[in-house]
Amino acid sequence: MVKHIEGTIDYEKRSEVLNDNHKVLIYLDDMTLTDIASQDGSYVQFSLEYDEKEIEKTSNYSIRVRIVADGKTRFITSTNVPVLTKGYGDIVDVKVEKIDLM
Repeated sequence: MVKHIEGTIDYEKRSEVLNDNHKVLIYLDDMTLTDIASQDGSYVQFSLEYDEKEIEKTSNYSIRVRIVADGKTRFITSTNVPVLTKGYGDIVDVKVEKIDLM
């Protein structure tokens, strides 16, 4: 059965306004370890389709986000965002951090 994970992505609007040139890439990862930190800003709604039959109840799953513009990663997920198993649901808020381009 196909289901969805839904939520918002929080990014620093002061640093960059998203437009048609940006792509928001959202991944569902089977995780065991991960974590970092975050900040405050603007929001993008998302819905990620997944096949419920492929979810193993004993695994740890996490949402990972990249926002890309002109082929360059501009924002990334800054913390582990658990979903689907071990008491975690399918609605999440994801914070991303701006990547400094040198």
